[in-house]
Amino acid sequence: MPNNKLKTIVILCLKIIAIEECLSFIVLHYLFEIKPFSISPIFIISFLVLLVLNYLTQNYQKKDCFKISHIPLIAILLFFVVHLRAGIIWALNTFPLNDANMVLLTLQEPFDDFAYLMIKQYLETTIPQAAIISIILMFFVYVFLNSIKKRLVFIGIYFITTIVFVFIDIPVFNYIHILNNEPEKNSSYSKFFVENYVNPDSVKITLSGEKRNLILIYLESLETTFADKEHGGNQDSNLIPEITELAKENISFGKNKNHIGGGLDASGSSSTFTTIHTRSLGIPHVTNYKNTPILQHYKSFYEILNENGYKQIFFQGNPGLYNQFRDFVIDQKVDEVYGPDDLIERLNLNIDVLIKNQGYKTVQDKDAFKFAKTILDTISEPFSLTFFTIDTHAPHGMYDPDCIKIENEKDEDEQLKVTARCVSRELDKFLISLKSKAFYENTSIVIFGDHRFMGTRLVKDFPDRKWVNVFINASKIPSTEEKRRFSDIDMFPTILSSMGFTIEGNKLGFGADLFSEEKTLVEKIGLDSLNKEIGKISSHLVYESYLLKKNLKEK
Repeated sequence: MPNNKLKTIVILCLKIIAIEECLSFIVLHYLFEIKPFSISPIFIISFLVLLVLNYLTQNYQKKDCFKISHIPLIAILLFFVVHLRAGIIWALNTFPLNDANMVLLTLQEPFDDFAYLMIKQYLETTIPQAAIISIILMFFVYVFLNSIKKRLVFIGIYFITTIVFVFIDIPVFNYIHILNNEPEKNSSYSKFFVENYVNPDSVKITLSGEKRNLILIYLESLETTFADKEHGGNQDSNLIPEITELAKENISFGKNKNHIGGGLDASGSSSTFTTIHTRSLGIPHVTNYKNTPILQHYKSFYEILNENGYKQIFFQGNPGLYNQFRDFVIDQKVDEVYGPDDLIERLNLNIDVLIKNQGYKTVQDKDAFKFAKTILDTISEPFSLTFFTIDTHAPHGMYDPDCIKIENEKDEDEQLKVTARCVSRELDKFLISLKSKAFYENTSIVIFGDHRFMGTRLVKDFPDRKWVNVFINASKIPSTEEKRRFSDIDMFPTILSSMGFTIEGNKLGFGADLFSEEKTLVEKIGLDSLNKEIGKISSHLVYESYLLKKNLKEK
């Protein structure tokens, strides 16, 4: 008898330990992204022990305990709810889902090669994970839940919990509010817009001295976090050492002691297209540019340069929303626009190799810098050249083995680290090559991270994340770079000021010239208050668009 009690106690203890390990795994899977092929050996052992112990100690003679006809139903439902949760985790790690306006604006855009690539990455990431987790949970529900009703209840609880997490992780009510708001039907006058927007045509913008050229480089997803854990500069953790040195040696707004400077992502400025829109016009991208006529009547810094006789060129080496970028910059009076097909042809690149490496035809950063050199070898002054890099795109960068090769090419964290190192090195090589050019000393070079990194790899634990900014050869010295707080809207006047333009009142659009002592809206009212006001701008822009259409009809 004592032996039976001891046996029961031992089995009970083993079951408790095994259940704890299994539940820990399930909770971790549910709350975090778990790579499907790196399941803990402790979990596997615990699960097998639990299966054996449960088989030895339980009675499975009930009629509805195991019916083959129920298996497809349970398997399909289980895979559905697990894949739903895996998809939510993937999306949270890949896109700024907390910015409802940005997501809804993006969904309005046509699908292109880049969108199909993201769908492919989504399926390749989530389906294997969901399949393996579903198989594990299938064993779990059939071993520990001895009726079809209990199994369906378990799946129902899993589904309901997933929906609850959606409301916790994603601002669902923001989406509902924007969708219900329908600015086309609820256009309204905004006092904030009228009081804070400075129309370029209403102030004096002058240029004294020789016209300076502009090279504007947008670095995909480059944020200060990549410098190192403290945004400083030790070589062990710094993924962008060359960019860090450039920021220290030149003007980088927002510097704080040894920390490199950076800008804040305000609403309407957290993707690549919204970035160029906001920094060009000084107006947050909160409504569709193409469908909001008044936006095409607001002047950008490209139009100001056009009025001053600048030759302007834009190029983009990847097909992501390229047609939208092209239409926008042409509308802003950019003279020449080149896309990935143009770069591939002029650089004589192998399309099959590009598609094999990345899944679609995109020109990687080292070749984008080569193309920039060919443009600069023939362009006449004064000029502006704007282009984008792509290799550091979320979720883990676009690994280029010809730049820096890594041993484990399947390690996604190492891929991202390498792409960051590559763009930093290639940018530095490009800038060094410019120093021998006759136009160099008369050229303002502006380097931006287009926005913060959209994924969570390597950056999720850092609260103070900002996009990189560096101004080289600026025509002015700012009163201070230290601790400035600013967002994308402030780049409109600041870019012009770096080229030697003097702006009456030091403000354009919603932005303040950082070379002056004028305070930015972030500094005046704070980022949270600014974001709230930005949320109301879409209705005002529609309101002004209606007035514009009405006036045109009356004429």
